[in-house]
Amino acid sequence: MKKFIFFILLLAVYSCKKEDTKTVTEPSKSVPMTDTIIYSSKVLKPYLKFNEEFSEYELVGLENPQVFTDADLNYPVKENEFEFNKTADFKYYAPFTFEFNNVSYKIIAYHSYGENDSKVTNIQLNSYKGKQQIDALLLDCRFTFETEYYRDFTITKDGTIAIKKIALDGLNYDEEGDIVGQKKVKDSTTETVRYKMNAKGIFTKV
Repeated sequence: MKKFIFFILLLAVYSCKKEDTKTVTEPSKSVPMTDTIIYSSKVLKPYLKFNEEFSEYELVGLENPQVFTDADLNYPVKENEFEFNKTADFKYYAPFTFEFNNVSYKIIAYHSYGENDSKVTNIQLNSYKGKQQIDALLLDCRFTFETEYYRDFTITKDGTIAIKKIALDGLNYDEEGDIVGQKKVKDSTTETVRYKMNAKGIFTKV
């Protein structure tokens, strides 16, 4: 029943949490723009490795792991509907940054705990004015429980962020919500949400 309820949650969209501010270290590495795309999930794929034994993603090839501060751990993140929140048990990486309309943006990658303490891989976009963080948005969230879930995203030069959420369910359930077998063809559920990066560095849902 617990797994069935969890899958139902994949179909729901939760409202964003209250915005906040904090002091952070400025970004130190940049990523070049293409003709239309500033950044996309394709750039991060070389750093994601699926662990067949544990059915979870690992972050590989990233340098300079950093420790979350208390402010980092408590900072609200938009599109974090499953609330697989940051934990001091995992460090984070900050491999890419870019500038847009005089606002600095930093992409960070980190793990968190999911259902039954399984590992979830997250990609988050932060915005800054100087050393002050303005906002945070969860671009990607990857995990495999009974349901496989991941996101694809693009950030384009017009300031639009498109996040496509994909859930794949290959299990059959009985009326009690218990697993009774596997489907020949997995059911898929997709949802696309869009945000705009405004002049203040706030991610506004459109």
